[in-house]
Amino acid sequence: MPRNPTESDIPMHGWYPYTEIHYERIRAHKKHGANGNSREDAAWDNQEWLSILVEEVGEVAHWLTYDTDKTIDDLRKELIQVAAMAIAWVESIDEEVNAK
Repeated sequence: MPRNPTESDIPMHGWYPYTEIHYERIRAHKKHGANGNSREDAAWDNQEWLSILVEEVGEVAHWLTYDTDKTIDDLRKELIQVAAMAIAWVESIDEEVNAK
């Protein structure tokens, strides 16, 4: 019989990855905000959320499939970008829910 999961099943290894995700959001906002394409200002139901998130996941898939000259650090950077986009979208949803 399977047991119920506990907090110890997913240990916290520090705040560093979460800090990196936050700074990736800042970096992307600075880069894309200048031309009006920052997701930080987008409504939760903006259709561009999905295409941008899929594009980031596609970069991970490309790394795994074709980029034989890239390092594991490059893969990690791509995954940080995926996480940053997903969290930005979740926060956009939360802002909508909390505004009601």
